[in-house]
Amino acid sequence: MGARRNELTNMKLSPYHSIRKSFIILAFVLVYLTGHAQNPPRGERLARLQGLKIEFINRYLKLTSADSGFWQVYTPYNMEMRKAKFNSMDDIIGMEEQVLTIRKKYQPEFRKILVAEDRVQKVYTIDREFNKLVREEMQKRADKIRQ
Repeated sequence: MGARRNELTNMKLSPYHSIRKSFIILAFVLVYLTGHAQNPPRGERLARLQGLKIEFINRYLKLTSADSGFWQVYTPYNMEMRKAKFNSMDDIIGMEEQVLTIRKKYQPEFRKILVAEDRVQKVYTIDREFNKLVREEMQKRADKIRQ
């Protein structure tokens, strides 16, 4: 077996073989770059989606300069909500309890900034509405690809 191994390692590859190998590597690189260019990295997609969410919230709540403290309250609220939902995926009742606790915790802070109770209640529907729109758009794009 040792003689066979030496024979294989000492063999010189034909020029055709090295060109073929280079072509295969080039093909893989091109496929990767093409796919990568069409689908931006996850971080870019999330940042773009976050920007769209901010626009959606501003439009939905009709935020003004008087509501300037909204983002200082909403950002930690949103992070806690995401964490609670992620950590409780298998326990729906536990997740709903955590969501209710977080909403109760932040309601007075939102009320100080947004003043009107209907605007405070809208804060709680924002994520659901935005996520619904995102899911619908993703479904449309998936349907378009399948056709």
